[in-house]
Amino acid sequence: MPTRPEALPAFESLDRLATVEMRPPTCPSGIVGPFYDLVRRDGPPLTYRIARALLDRRGMPTLIVTGLVDTARFPRGEVDGPIGSLALARCLARLGSEVTVTIDPEAHGPVAAVLEQAGLACSVRLHAAGFADAAAAREFAGGFDTVVAVEKLGRNSRGVRHLLWGTPVDVGDPFADEYVLAAAARGALTVAVGDNGNEIGFGGIAAAAAPLCPKGVRVDGGFFAATAVDHLLPASVSNLGCYAIAAALAIAADDADLAVSGATVRRWTELGLAAGLRSGGVDDPDFQGDDGVPLRYVEAHAELLAGIVHQALLDRPRIEALA
Repeated sequence: MPTRPEALPAFESLDRLATVEMRPPTCPSGIVGPFYDLVRRDGPPLTYRIARALLDRRGMPTLIVTGLVDTARFPRGEVDGPIGSLALARCLARLGSEVTVTIDPEAHGPVAAVLEQAGLACSVRLHAAGFADAAAAREFAGGFDTVVAVEKLGRNSRGVRHLLWGTPVDVGDPFADEYVLAAAARGALTVAVGDNGNEIGFGGIAAAAAPLCPKGVRVDGGFFAATAVDHLLPASVSNLGCYAIAAALAIAADDADLAVSGATVRRWTELGLAAGLRSGGVDDPDFQGDDGVPLRYVEAHAELLAGIVHQALLDRPRIEALA
C-alpha cells in the first residue's frame, strides 16, 4: 500500500471521487480502481500531480483534444468528453492560458452551441479537426505547450480505434494520437483522462492492465490504447475526472471559482444533449445523463467535488504551504 502524504487529504478525496463507479449494467465495473492503482503506484494523489503540472505551465498555449463519434451510436458526438473539456478549458483560461479545444467535425456544432451558451466563446477557441494527414496534425500540435486528451479514442498497437466492445471506429478525427505524440517529442506536457482503457493515455499501463480487458472482447492489436502521456487520470466517467482536476486546480491555486458547480455541470450537460450529443452506456438516444449515469447523480457528484474545494480552502495556511 503506497504512503498517503498527510499534507494532501483534499486531493486524496478528489482522487477517490474521480474513481467511484456508478456504471450501468452495460459497462464493465470494477476496473477504474485497478487502473488507478497501476498509474499511481506511490507518491502524491493523481489530481495533485496533474494540478501542479498544469500550474507550472499556466499562461502557456494549451490544446484539449476530445470527442467520440460513431455513425450508429454517436453521429454528432458523445456527451462524455466535451463537457468536461469545456470545464477544464474554462479553468485554464481563467489561469491565463490560451486554450483551444479540438473536436471531431461531426460534433463541432453541438459543442459550439454549449460553448456559446455557457459564455465561453470569448475565452476558449473551438477547432474542428480536419487535417489531411498526420504531418499536418503534428504541425498543428507544435503550437502548444500542453496537450490534454479527454475521453479520446486512441490507436492500439495495430493502429485500430475501437469502442468499448471492440467495434472499430473509422469516423471522426483519425489523428488525435498525433497531437500527443508530437507534443511529447517536443517536451510539452501531456495529460489524459479516460475511463475504459481504449482512450489516449493508457499506453503507459497497457501491458499491466491487459487482464482488465472487458470479458469476451477481442481486438486485433489489443484492447488498450498505445499512446502514453506524462499524467493519466483514470476516472469512472471522463467528464467527472475533468471536474476533479478543475477542483484540484482550485485548491492548488487558492481560487474556489475555478471549480465547477453541480448546477453548472447539469446545465452544460443538458445543453449538450439538447444540441445532439448522446450519453454513452445506454441504448436510449434520449437518455438524460452522462455515460449511463442519470443527471441528478452527475450533478450531485460534481457538487461533492466543489464541496471538497470549499472545505479545503478554509485551511489557508495548509494551502499556502502547498504552493
